[in-house]
Amino acid sequence: MDYLREEWNNKAAGIVSYGSVGGARATEHLRGILGELLVADVRVHPALSLFTDFENYTEFKPAEVQANSVNEMLDQVIPWSTALKTIRQ
Repeated sequence: MDYLREEWNNKAAGIVSYGSVGGARATEHLRGILGELLVADVRVHPALSLFTDFENYTEFKPAEVQANSVNEMLDQVIPWSTALKTIRQ
């Protein structure tokens, strides 16, 4: 991540995790790292489950609440990305 530090400055990110508690913990750790890289992460964080959101653990078939969460995350990332574009060099 440090290698692309300058390329990521003043951009927005959405984080999607999967697994169980470990995914949520990794997300919280990543938020701190993104802040140091000048990346604005959005509030909505879809936390997908391999057991309920993937058919046969391979095909993505999210529950409706998860699909809505992903869409909400994108609805936040897009305007933040647009706003931050004005300050990128």
